[in-house]
Amino acid sequence: MRIDVRVTEQERDFLNTQAIQRGIPRQELLRARVLSEANQPAPVPPIKPVHYSKGRASIDRAIAAVNGRYSIPSKQLEPLICTVICALNEKG
Repeated sequence: MRIDVRVTEQERDFLNTQAIQRGIPRQELLRARVLSEANQPAPVPPIKPVHYSKGRASIDRAIAAVNGRYSIPSKQLEPLICTVICALNEKG
């Protein structure tokens, strides 16, 4: 049997993110939530934490990768790369 559900693009993106963070397909996430008992949490895996390297290792690797392709001084690259890394790690 098939059940169709209409969601907005924003809601779909939210569901995709939730499924990816749990390591399951979106359909499985929806199925678990729809079939869960009223007032009970859905039986879905917990969100898997994302671990980022600590210290300067990721910054140094990014600087080296950019320096390998482009002729930009490291002193100019570091603030740019730090800004990009912070933006990627930002929750929003």
